This record gives sequence, structure tokens and C-alpha cells, in this order.
Amino acid sequence: MLHSGVHPGYSATSGSGLIAVRDIPMGTMVWGPCQRCQSWTETEQRDLPAEVVAWLDEYGYRRADRSLILPCGGAHLMNHSCEANVLDHGLAAGIAVRDIAAGEEVTGDYRTFRYDDAWEFACECRTGACLGVIRSSPGACPPELAGMWRARMEPALARAPELDQEIPLRAGSVVAADLAVAR
Repeated sequence: MLHSGVHPGYSATSGSGLIAVRDIPMGTMVWGPCQRCQSWTETEQRDLPAEVVAWLDEYGYRRADRSLILPCGGAHLMNHSCEANVLDHGLAAGIAVRDIAAGEEVTGDYRTFRYDDAWEFACECRTGACLGVIRSSPGACPPELAGMWRARMEPALARAPELDQEIPLRAGSVVAADLAVAR
């Protein structure tokens, strides 16, 4: 599910991406899985053509049980930024870690995808903090990276209960059994 204030649109860095159509306050849950999001178990993936699995692996979200979920509403168009305004580290949804202005691109940090197989790509986010090459951290992220994400998320998580949320705040790995509300 994608927050109603975010829609697919033009990205200066990638051509297509997600754009805030109104101001999104820090602490707002921006995306999360819902009943409309399609998912495929590891077994179901074996029955799909290889090019379909490759596309789902590229645009979907790998879960702890190796299943793939394709978030609905165009959420799969969220681009990476080394200074992402949405993070999901340790959550089953993405939270705005700073205020996002209407017209601004909504971005995530792809290094939070801890259940993916190893990958890397040349980053083109053009931010002052751009690392140039982004690499995954399968299984567990480096402690310094997790610490940075936690420091950016703590103010957002503190603010989240004060906001009317369209998308529930959930802890976990995006596995149905782990979708307990974060406290």
C-alpha cells in the first residue's frame, strides 16, 4: 500500500519514481504491505518464467521466508538515495524520516533490503552523501549502518503516534506472522 500523498511521477535521476503530491510530515508511514499486494512463495517462484522472477526480484521486496512481495500502488517505483527520506530498517513498512515537501521525490535506502541476495549497482542519486556504489548486506547490515539508520528513524518513530496514519506502523520482516504493531 502506498500513502495517498505519494504517486508515481517523473524522477530527475531515474526517469520514473515516486513524488509527494502534498507535504508528508516526518513520522508518516509512506508504504507498507496490504491485502492487495501480490506475493509469491519460493515454491510459486519456481513455476514462473525466469524473466518474471528476475523482474519481481528487481522491483519486489524479498521477505525473510524468501517469498517476494510486489507492493501495490506503484510503491515498487521508489528509487534509492544515499540520503533517503524514507527508511524501513527493522520495520515492515517505510517511514518518512524527515518532512517531505510536495513535489519532492520520495526515496528509500536500498541497503535496508536485508533479505535480498548479494547485489551492487552504481548509484546516481547525486546527493552530497552519494557513495557511488551501493552494495546489499544480506542477512544483517553492518553495525555502523544500522546505527545510522536507527539514529535517523528514532525522531520519526517518536513522532509517528502523534499523526493520523493511513498505514499501520509494524515491526518485523514483512512475514505475516511478524506483523505485530511496533511499540
